[in-house]
Amino acid sequence: MPTNCTGLSPQSLEWCDGKINLPGIRTEVYTIPKRDIVSWPTLPETYVTTMGELATYTGSFVLALNKKWQKLNVLVDKSPVTAESQGTKPSKSTLVKATFVHPGTEEDATAFCRLANNDDYVYIVKTKPGKYRVIGNDMYQTETNPSQNLGGAATDEMGTTLEVSVTDMMPAPFYTGLIEAVSGNINEPPAEP
Repeated sequence: MPTNCTGLSPQSLEWCDGKINLPGIRTEVYTIPKRDIVSWPTLPETYVTTMGELATYTGSFVLALNKKWQKLNVLVDKSPVTAESQGTKPSKSTLVKATFVHPGTEEDATAFCRLANNDDYVYIVKTKPGKYRVIGNDMYQTETNPSQNLGGAATDEMGTTLEVSVTDMMPAPFYTGLIEAVSGNINEPPAEP
């Protein structure tokens, strides 16, 4: 019996001249070791209304008891997030990369380097327009490669840099679910009347 191969058809990808396109992320990045995630939101296999549904997680992360997303403050002008296609058909994937530059080099920043260097972390960034994107997934390990620069001359830069990379099925997916952060809940669903 022949296989019925039906793929998804894209919708139009339009752009309006004059529309403002703000690059970059905001100063707060949220991170957690992957082992502290009990269950993941899901990515749809098809879309109902708009093609963007394919790139947006449905549901929220469920964290282990007493675990929270930790906040990592970064210098936004030095902290880009990029994605590029990798591999060959039919097994192509996307390599998502981020550089997070934290201005500190003291004990806490150094300890974070120690912990993240050999662990598997997940990161959530907020774009300038206010949408959240996830770097990390339940299929592939996330590499976090930290470095520090203590500077030399009086005008030298110093800080902690985290080079993050992970294979994913698309550029960093969007996330609209709850973020249970140490600083308080973000995207909390409205209370039932």
